[in-house]
Amino acid sequence: MENKVSRRKVYEYSVIPGWWHGVTPLHYGYEECCSGHTFGPAARQYHLLHYVLAGKGTFCKDGKVYPVEQGDMFVILPEEITTYQADEEKPWKYCWIGFEAKDTPEFLKCAVIRQPDVRRLFERVREGQWGLKNEGSVFTLLYEVLWHLSEERPRNHKTVNDYAGYTRNYLETMYAKPVCIQEIAEVLHIDRRYLTTLFRNAYGIPPQTYLLQVRLTQARELLEQGYGVAETAEMTGFTDISNFSRKYKAIYGMCPSAQRSS
Repeated sequence: MENKVSRRKVYEYSVIPGWWHGVTPLHYGYEECCSGHTFGPAARQYHLLHYVLAGKGTFCKDGKVYPVEQGDMFVILPEEITTYQADEEKPWKYCWIGFEAKDTPEFLKCAVIRQPDVRRLFERVREGQWGLKNEGSVFTLLYEVLWHLSEERPRNHKTVNDYAGYTRNYLETMYAKPVCIQEIAEVLHIDRRYLTTLFRNAYGIPPQTYLLQVRLTQARELLEQGYGVAETAEMTGFTDISNFSRKYKAIYGMCPSAQRSS
């Protein structure tokens, strides 16, 4: 009688201490500024983020003046002397979050950050005057904003190799989930065909072919460990078992079930 060995799956991850340790929200709010409204020169002892929901204005620090408009966020760091002013014709409406942090992460060492993607988060700051009733909600909101900003944003990269490298890393990390090259290109703010060309130039094959190789390599390792064909297909991003079997045999010269029993 064949003994079936049960396999217990355990996933454990360690959290590496980083910039988020020691981050504490202090205050937040929303303001619709009057025409030409000015604040400063002033300095704070904490970090302060302003996100412009509408309108425009200027932000000045270190002797430089930066135009700021809807979708921009201007960053004030501790001890910095800054001045900001709403536009005369289209005064801005903005939300802000002030917080203490043990260190200043690199992604905040910019005077102005173009981040339309975080608007939905700062909209919650505006609504928070009525909706956020406890400190836990404020902590959650701040961490979500900072985490979003901390994610690698390939749109800010200066060389085309960064686009290809980001795509490769994404494919190697997300192969088990549905992956769409068009969506990756949209995140990078470049054309899908251009991204494919960059990837092919960097690695010799298009991204879809690379994704297939990653999935099949992972599938072979799982089969050799004794996982079933259906389970392996699901764990490596294949939604159709017959398609998985066909592609696996084309690469390795045997069907997945044969690989598992070998």
